[in-house]
Amino acid sequence: MSVIGFDIGTYAAKALLLSVKGKGQRQTVTIEGLGMSQMPLGVMTQWEDQPIPARTAMSAAMRSLVKHCKLSRGRHAALSLSGETMILKKITMPVTTQKELRNSLSMEAEQYIPYPINEVIIDGHILGTDDRYGQMSVLLVAARKEVVFNYIQAVALTKSLKPAVIDVDALAFFNAYDFIFPANRDNVALVDIGASMIHITLLQDGTPHTIKEENIGGQRLTEDLEDAFGVQPEEAESIKLGTVQAPDPKEAAEIVDRLASNWLAAVERAVDSVKSEQGDYNLDRILLAGGCANLNGLPEHFRRHFNVPTEVFNPLKNLKSNPKKFDRAYLDYIGPQMAVSFGLAIRKPEIN
Repeated sequence: MSVIGFDIGTYAAKALLLSVKGKGQRQTVTIEGLGMSQMPLGVMTQWEDQPIPARTAMSAAMRSLVKHCKLSRGRHAALSLSGETMILKKITMPVTTQKELRNSLSMEAEQYIPYPINEVIIDGHILGTDDRYGQMSVLLVAARKEVVFNYIQAVALTKSLKPAVIDVDALAFFNAYDFIFPANRDNVALVDIGASMIHITLLQDGTPHTIKEENIGGQRLTEDLEDAFGVQPEEAESIKLGTVQAPDPKEAAEIVDRLASNWLAAVERAVDSVKSEQGDYNLDRILLAGGCANLNGLPEHFRRHFNVPTEVFNPLKNLKSNPKKFDRAYLDYIGPQMAVSFGLAIRKPEIN
């Protein structure tokens, strides 16, 4: 496997390269290289108005990570989209096969997409069928061609990588979960809290049922700490992660609690939407990932509020690695931030 999983967000770019040997129970996954670098602030939110700076920043980040994290064995890049650049929606369609789905999806999808159908790339995955009514649930994914083209161009600008996969952040996280827990059929909330957004994927019997996104990420917490204590962004970030003590620890804890309550409410809204649809949905557990997953006490916030087991998801936890190259404490720290990269890195190149 030579796919590098690149998770490029508004605040940071992360990369992961894995090697996989064997199959089934004898499969062994080894970390070959990984790393993270900061993105220029504001650039990745300007795709519509300023695509060239965004492409340039993405390409520079990928080149830097390949060079400094020794990822040159990777020949293909897997990336993912999120936010307003794409549309995710569960729709109902007449029963068909996965192979036939693409032929009929465009006509069915047109009513759900706010762009001309010829301006988007569409894909879909069958979630389940109801043979009594001849209907099936389909996860519709649509992305504007212009955005996908920009991602492909960003990879091409590296000169050393080929674009292999364009995925969706939330589904990449699910791929990572499904790889680590292949036989799990629980109702799980996968909650990825990034710098600018929170991604919520609710699983029913181990399969994605609902995917929600809201613009309440960890960057807002950093900004609130800056304003409260009059510190620079770097110090505010350190206070957020607990590596530097806040001037007023009590006030800092109250700020964290306020934003955490917004994240809890976002997950609750997603759960309520499923319950309103079918009435009998209950969570079995919650898995947290992203840059804010390691916030002190955050799993306990979720555990108390939803009364279900909550833990931080670290896909690197049980992987093999060279101790001379990777410090285990560092892997434990960065692991929760690698959920999307992991889900991309286990993909196979979809190229001709």
